[in-house]
Amino acid sequence: MKTLRARIEPSTMALAAIVLGTIVVGILAYAVIANIRTDARLANNTRLDLQTMLVLVVDEETGVRGFAATGSRLFLDPYRAANRRFPPTLASLNVSAQNPNLTSIQDDLEGLRSSHALWEADVATPIVNGTTPADSDKRLKDGKVLMDRVRSHINEARDEVEAVANRLSLEVQQAIIVSILAIVLMTIALGIVAVRFEHARLREEQRLREQVDERNAALERSNQSLREFAYVASHDLQEPLRTIASFTELLQKRYGGRLDADADEFIGFVVDGAKRMQQLIDDVLEYSRVSTHGKPLAPVDLEAVARRSVANLRASIEERGAEVTVGSLPHVMGDEIQLGQLLQNLVGNALKYNRSARPRVDVTARREGRDWRIAVSDNGIGIAPEYHERIFRIFSRLHTRGEYGGTGIGLAICKRIVDRHGGRMTVDSEEGKGASFAFSLAGTEETTWQSPAT
Repeated sequence: MKTLRARIEPSTMALAAIVLGTIVVGILAYAVIANIRTDARLANNTRLDLQTMLVLVVDEETGVRGFAATGSRLFLDPYRAANRRFPPTLASLNVSAQNPNLTSIQDDLEGLRSSHALWEADVATPIVNGTTPADSDKRLKDGKVLMDRVRSHINEARDEVEAVANRLSLEVQQAIIVSILAIVLMTIALGIVAVRFEHARLREEQRLREQVDERNAALERSNQSLREFAYVASHDLQEPLRTIASFTELLQKRYGGRLDADADEFIGFVVDGAKRMQQLIDDVLEYSRVSTHGKPLAPVDLEAVARRSVANLRASIEERGAEVTVGSLPHVMGDEIQLGQLLQNLVGNALKYNRSARPRVDVTARREGRDWRIAVSDNGIGIAPEYHERIFRIFSRLHTRGEYGGTGIGLAICKRIVDRHGGRMTVDSEEGKGASFAFSLAGTEETTWQSPAT
């Protein structure tokens, strides 16, 4: 079966290719359109220059004709002004004609130049310099022919430029349309690939969720089998263990003192081992019952549960002269019996691992979002930070049996109860500075805040 990476990589590459293609097409389209628009602007400027050239030619011819008819040199002013502007305008047109799109007007510009030069030499200059009227009439007639040629070349060039400008304008529109279509098509392709990519991702996530669900179900079945096995094995071990314990105690009573000292010691070892084994089995059964014999979670008055748990420890409290304070605790969702066991274990440990002259234990609560944080704090021997995780492991002990009794399973049972309630258990402690065991529980909807009792 293909992995998620194997499924997604082709789609990712396709997405990248389409995005890159769209960018490239956009850049190329922009460059092409910009180039065409530059040529179109040149064509429009050339068309304006030709229009200017036509005006200049008219001004020149009109000025010369007016001077020839009247002899007034005032008519020569527009001629001279137009004559000064003619060369730079023609030079500008020749530069424009070097563009590949406008080379077709080069012949017309050459014809314009040559015809205008003949008109200037054979008509304008002699008349301006004072020829006879009869000679002027002849020259004006010849000049009209030459100027008609000039105007014809200008009009033909203007038509060519007009056609080029129209063609370039059309090319710009076509380039824009083609670019838009290309980008739209690539966007559609991008959308299709993105949708397929998303579908592939969702299918893979669904497959992974189903796989996780199957494994979780298998793990739960395995855990259930292990819990049942632990319960059955522990239960079945009790009968032969009782037999061993009973007969070794009977042996100790009947023959105690009648055998040598080594025999009495050996019998004592057997009796003590049997009792400890019995306690271990009982604790294993209790640990397994947290999951197998728990009741459904329901609203629980945690303060009442805590006070009952403290009452169960009254003998130990009075014996140690301890002070145990239960603050104002909320209503929570939980298993009442297990919560009682949890609090009794924590308060019992607080009394047990305490060497102060007057042990003190406080049970308090504070709100954390929608949950409650319950803490059992003491002034006992404390726990070094490096052991904060270890103490919650099953059968984990930090002290010898000679110092403190027990099997080392109490805190593991507490954590298992908290885990079953969907909470989290932590400890805040330093060696010699007491400890505070805290766990979170979900509150009921009607739970309201109450200030802790002093």
